[in-house]
Amino acid sequence: MATPSPSSSSDQDNQGEIVQKLFNEILTAAKAKDFTLADSLREKLLQTDSTALKEIIDSAEIIEQAKADSIDKEHLETWDALYSELSQAEKNCLFYSMKKIVLPPKKIILSHGAYNTRLFFIDEGKVTIVFPRKGKNTVLAQLGKGHLLGEYSFTSISLCSATAVSHTDVKLYCLENKATDNWRDEFPGLYEKIVDYCIKHGSLEDIARWKSLEKRDKPRYQVSDPIKGYLLDKNGKQTETYFRGALSDISLEGCAFEIKLSKKATARALLARNLQLNFTFDIDGKPLEFTMIGQIVKVSFFMHNDYCIHIKFANALKKSVLERILSKKE
Repeated sequence: MATPSPSSSSDQDNQGEIVQKLFNEILTAAKAKDFTLADSLREKLLQTDSTALKEIIDSAEIIEQAKADSIDKEHLETWDALYSELSQAEKNCLFYSMKKIVLPPKKIILSHGAYNTRLFFIDEGKVTIVFPRKGKNTVLAQLGKGHLLGEYSFTSISLCSATAVSHTDVKLYCLENKATDNWRDEFPGLYEKIVDYCIKHGSLEDIARWKSLEKRDKPRYQVSDPIKGYLLDKNGKQTETYFRGALSDISLEGCAFEIKLSKKATARALLARNLQLNFTFDIDGKPLEFTMIGQIVKVSFFMHNDYCIHIKFANALKKSVLERILSKKE
């Protein structure tokens, strides 16, 4: 039987020392609540010696327990209906994916019609929801402890449905949508649990009612005609990227058309982009062609890569043009 050479024995001793040093550093970081450092050190431990199973398993348990012990207890109590549905690892993942934000009164948190990818959990204070209509701001609601904010634009691909302003000093926890990108592999189903909670406990029904305020004065009419839309760059110039689709409805203020997209990420990237829209209608055998500039305010998903793009025109469509379009339906 071959005898290990002194050099190989020395290498093993050195690796063992490195593993132990990393393990001790992980303990120190976890105790100091520096979980970013603790997680990166554990990743380094895995890369150094993937066979050091005891240290790898023990360090994971130590980090998770330290995270659990450090979660804001009042936050856990406030959102018990959510956290009680999660495993301890999922609780840790959600809480440490968020950022704590403290705001003074009169700070805008969300702006009507703006792009938002954040979900807010209100822990303290009052937030006023305002809707701009006919040049005036209408107060729709006041949210407080235990209310969600931003769930409409977080769970769907759409712009903010109203403006949210801090009424008092406010403490919130904020979850960025991009912070959930890596959940699918390590915590499958966690994102869906958050969305399900938003649907059951959020203000989505109220938001739908608020959105209807926009539509009352701007009725949409069903149409079915081809449309072509060119993406515009930040300077408003036409790019080479375009979409062909079929109109589903049109109004003085906007329209919607259906297209196919291969990825949901592409659909989300379109939100808030400006388009030059080329319309073509056949009115009693005579073509009616015109262009409009509009912004993508919502993207709805159907099935099999089918999406509906919702557009708000930069300038209202002429009433005479809309009447001509609708005349072919009569």
